[in-house]
Amino acid sequence: MAPPPPLATFAPWLWPEGAATSTAIAGAVGLAAARTVPLAWLVPAFGGPRVAAPVRIGLGVLLALLCLPAVYPAVAPGTLGPVGWALVGARELLVGATVGFCAAAMFAAAAAAGRLVDLARGATVAEILSPVSGARTSPTGELYLLVAMLVFFELGGLRVLATALGRSYEAVPIVPGGASLAGLRPAAALVIGCVAKLLESAVGLAAPVLVAMWLADAALGVLARVAPQLPIGLAAVPAKALLGLGLVLLGLGAVDAALAAGMPGWAALWQRAFAVWRGP
Repeated sequence: MAPPPPLATFAPWLWPEGAATSTAIAGAVGLAAARTVPLAWLVPAFGGPRVAAPVRIGLGVLLALLCLPAVYPAVAPGTLGPVGWALVGARELLVGATVGFCAAAMFAAAAAAGRLVDLARGATVAEILSPVSGARTSPTGELYLLVAMLVFFELGGLRVLATALGRSYEAVPIVPGGASLAGLRPAAALVIGCVAKLLESAVGLAAPVLVAMWLADAALGVLARVAPQLPIGLAAVPAKALLGLGLVLLGLGAVDAALAAGMPGWAALWQRAFAVWRGP
């Protein structure tokens, strides 16, 4: 047999006792992509809905190529039948979807907090048409989402997520003695807990502005009763919108600090999302 090419020096997993077949490599990439593509599809740090679907899928495939050294040795021909490999692929999709959902929940909480703020300060004034999609969007939600992404990158969230993804193949191997969906129930419980944390974080981030808006409503109501001749109704909507905008701008530092303080908790959820799929 001819000596291995120089590429084997850098990637010996490509030359396991002979030339690796393209079918085996394609199968390994496909199984790795089943876990990584949902991450790239769901997490806004990789672009989110604003990025075209082919680009997000391409990012997922690139992540799969990085994970290939951990995936390829586990892919042995004849280990499982077609049904078994289909179940393994389905399990990998569920693993990636679980982690992708938990990772995206942090950003969804920030965006939801911004939408709550816009609703409190007047949805008819706050909602505008997006120049990209033409759909209605929340300006404060977009702003809070951008802040969450900045915090994610500043605190090394991408490194934490990538590390968790790399170690996940040790905790949840591709073929754990056969295809198993035993982690479905704990994964569902984790998703429910993640949704609860999302709602809690969204309300917590929006709480200062919400309380201020409710106090402003109470003050305007009292003023309308004391001086009914004043056109309070006409001035209330733009006044609340301006007051809410000022509070949002003044409170961006607090939002940034709150997101940074909550980052370790979200990172722990990402790691748990991989661990729940560990076989019995």
